[in-house]
Amino acid sequence: MKKPVSLVLLCAFALTLSLSANASSGLSDVEPGAWYYGEVSRMVADGHISGYEDGTFRPERSVSAAEAVTLAARMTGAATGADESHWAGVQMAYAYESGWLSEEDVPRTGYDSAATRELFCKIVAAAFGISVQDGAELSFSDAAEISPGCLDGVLALSSNGLIEGFEDGSFRPGAPLTRAQAAAILFRAAYPGEADGDLITAEGYTGGEIIDYFCSVALGSEYGDEFCNVVRWDEPVAYYIYGSPTEEDLERFTALAEALCSVPGFPGISAAEEPGAANLNVHFISQAEMDDILGDGYNGYVTVWWNDFIINEGEIYYSTDITQSLRNAVIAEELCQGLGLLTDTYDHPESIFYQYHETADWPSALDWAIIRLLYSGVISPGMTEDEVHAAAVSAVG
Repeated sequence: MKKPVSLVLLCAFALTLSLSANASSGLSDVEPGAWYYGEVSRMVADGHISGYEDGTFRPERSVSAAEAVTLAARMTGAATGADESHWAGVQMAYAYESGWLSEEDVPRTGYDSAATRELFCKIVAAAFGISVQDGAELSFSDAAEISPGCLDGVLALSSNGLIEGFEDGSFRPGAPLTRAQAAAILFRAAYPGEADGDLITAEGYTGGEIIDYFCSVALGSEYGDEFCNVVRWDEPVAYYIYGSPTEEDLERFTALAEALCSVPGFPGISAAEEPGAANLNVHFISQAEMDDILGDGYNGYVTVWWNDFIINEGEIYYSTDITQSLRNAVIAEELCQGLGLLTDTYDHPESIFYQYHETADWPSALDWAIIRLLYSGVISPGMTEDEVHAAAVSAVG
């Protein structure tokens, strides 16, 4: 039987990847929720990598062969430096001599060419001495495209759980290596068996505080429905937008939806091509229409239905008669509440779930932490508060 939960937001009162000691990332483009957030943040905090002078990390920028070798050399303590031909000449010479790569992989004149994903696997496997596990085989759909000279490196990292393929099952061996991918692989190689890169963290909060906040927001609803169990989506969310949203409304909604797709375990959210294909209907309507539906005083509203604590349908309403800045905040809150975080908070003004907010229009680090926890492997639909506390301690840091 479907059970609805109604949530209303009250009207507001109104390289270079270089060695650098850094206490925290402080990188404007490394957002909580990104798949690489844990690894990059930890590598920066430990002083292994840093960003650019403008405070960015540029996670999607490609890495050159010289940069790839330099990263591996610095992480393993190998000599680095310039020679008469190149700024990375010392480490490149060492890489050739030590079998990290060959001139077939990277010609002596190609130090600044883009490193590929398969080449970086070869370099890292050789630099860290990572061997292929007995009986290991590659399951990537494009495994046949991996260069023979890089095959053992890819297999070594894959069989030791250091790399994964893409959602379509491919590895894309010849694709340029990105800075985010390099940081993640290096973290996993440098800290084998350590889970910190995957721990759910929020700067300034302890693991216990994250769990307590999760329970306060994820269990029950702000209108006192008598249930105290975890609910969430376990199938892809397909939304269809009705009404008269502004261009900024659409940009904000779409940007947050795309960011949510980076949360590990979340089944994804995307636009449906037609109304009948949607399981989340999103309405931008006038305040008068909102009042007719909900009564006076509401500017945002979300309802979800579930079976066995698994959400399978939802409706979101946004008033178009409030200011754009306030509507941006409402867009963020209602969409994230529709994930299964059904209760407002009175304790964290920086949170999008704060009852009286006017300015929080993007999930805070703490918000991203509880979203990640909701869709982590340790949390299951139907869990009670005691079960959440027992399970979540292994996932937060």
